[in-house]
Amino acid sequence: MKSFYLLLSSFIFVSASFGNYFTPGTGVRWTLDNLVTNSGGDVTLTSGTYNVNDTVFISAKDTLFITSNAIVKFAVNTYLDVNGTLIINPPTGVTFTAMDTTAGYFGVRIDSSNATVLRKLTFEYAVSLRLGDSNITIDSCTFRYNTPTAIFGNSAITLFRSSPIITNCQFIDNMRAAIQGGANIANAPRIIGNLFRGNNTLNLNVPQINLGATGNDTVRIMNNQMLRASSNSGGIGFLPLGNANVIITGNVIKNNRYGITFNGGSNINSLISYNQIDSNNIQGDPILGGSGIAYSGGSATSQQNSTVTGNLIRWNLWGITIQGRSRPNIGNINNTDTTDDGKNQFINNTNSATPNIDLYNNSVDTIYAQNNYWGTTDIAITETRIFHQTDNPSLGPVIYLPVMQSTLPAELTDFIATLNKNTVTLNWKTLSESNSGYFNVERSTDGQLFNVAGTVAASGTASSVQAYGFTDNIILYPGRPVFYRLKIVDKDGTFKYSRVLSVRLNDPLETQVVKLYPLVISASRGLTAEIVSVKEQTLVIQFIDAEGRQIAQTVKALTAGKNRFTITTSAALQNGLIYVRFIGEGLHQTIPVFKHK
Repeated sequence: MKSFYLLLSSFIFVSASFGNYFTPGTGVRWTLDNLVTNSGGDVTLTSGTYNVNDTVFISAKDTLFITSNAIVKFAVNTYLDVNGTLIINPPTGVTFTAMDTTAGYFGVRIDSSNATVLRKLTFEYAVSLRLGDSNITIDSCTFRYNTPTAIFGNSAITLFRSSPIITNCQFIDNMRAAIQGGANIANAPRIIGNLFRGNNTLNLNVPQINLGATGNDTVRIMNNQMLRASSNSGGIGFLPLGNANVIITGNVIKNNRYGITFNGGSNINSLISYNQIDSNNIQGDPILGGSGIAYSGGSATSQQNSTVTGNLIRWNLWGITIQGRSRPNIGNINNTDTTDDGKNQFINNTNSATPNIDLYNNSVDTIYAQNNYWGTTDIAITETRIFHQTDNPSLGPVIYLPVMQSTLPAELTDFIATLNKNTVTLNWKTLSESNSGYFNVERSTDGQLFNVAGTVAASGTASSVQAYGFTDNIILYPGRPVFYRLKIVDKDGTFKYSRVLSVRLNDPLETQVVKLYPLVISASRGLTAEIVSVKEQTLVIQFIDAEGRQIAQTVKALTAGKNRFTITTSAALQNGLIYVRFIGEGLHQTIPVFKHK
């Protein structure tokens, strides 16, 4: 087989050569209305729509807050350049779009701005959201119909030395990759709980997520859905010139040209676990693609450190293909490490040229692939589904015995979440439960760390569809996404994970009765709060970091009516974006604050 995954991963990072309005750089905290007042016509307001008529620069030290619903239209060849901080967090949504959707606009460029937070933003008809040296938060946003150019960015989100947290977003019908970073540029985004669908409408040779080096950090691609790319586009691709540390887990990667590809040697360290890699066959040519996972590159002295465990790999043109000297670990029960014990399911991966090949070892290396299920209990048939030294003496052998004698626990046919006031009800159905033990319902508030919310016993009935339900109270998580997955455990301890669902509880108590200032503070400066309380009560004040973790808490006694007091900031508060949450009767409000040295 030929090497068929060439990733376009160069990234040209250029300085702006034009622009009209710069904010003062004196620590101002401005809104869009302030830009209308001060920009001399570069930002105008017409019939409720903000128009950006020339490029606007948010200078270092300054902050632009967009916390009300808004539509912002950009003229052709303009953009928003952020060297300070951009906070977008509206009740319902903010839309950045083009005045002329055919001509488009450049987009948004963010440089050296870790405090920037983008929430509920629809970003469309632009070139790119371009990040340079910025580890920002991007949550519950939609990126669609964006068109790349070589001079501004080549994907919906273009990364340069940046490690954003990207959660609960949708990337739909962008003309190239959804997220991309240069092959030799260290980027380590956290990409969690997002939907990728139909990207690369130009039908170029790029995957929906296209990344290179990560430096000393680790990319985490977790609990996403990567669906229905163009016929020339894959799901996830890595071609790093430099170290790449990668975790890909809990994703559904379906109906792409290929699922996942890695090209490189010992510079790549990856864990591919508990993904559904399904029907990646849309181009239809096994010479050019169709692998669930494709490994290539490496040398006799430089081979990848990659572990593949617990995945469902089915209905692709190939299951896993190995070329060069990449040598992934697909199951090794001979060592003391139990995280590489196989547990993959290979089901009906086939193409017309070489039918029913689940594992193609087109290398001279010995490949370990023990303790996997190959769609059959017949060892002779299993051998026919693995192409290796037995088929071609010049190739290395695949050590695949012992095999798993049955599929992993119960196959889910449905898994849904229904929100009802302060509770969420999870319902799921299963087939083929002959050896099923139980279901752990696992909950997370960040999409990464899951804890058991409850356990449901399995019926173990093989002959009929079984239905299950579980109700969880999420009143403690107002206004924040809550993630759920099922850990489906067999009687012998074998397990697999479901896809991840997310729900968000609207906060009926959220009111604008708190004024908090200043919103940019130093380590030595406190906060002043003005609060209207419905009664005499004790108020809880929590400090939350950018990843949703509580890092400090204090209480204040309120009288009925107006209250004004100072909050002393804790030395434990990190620099950067923090959230101050106020909790009391008739009062529940969260306000972002930026802390600097």
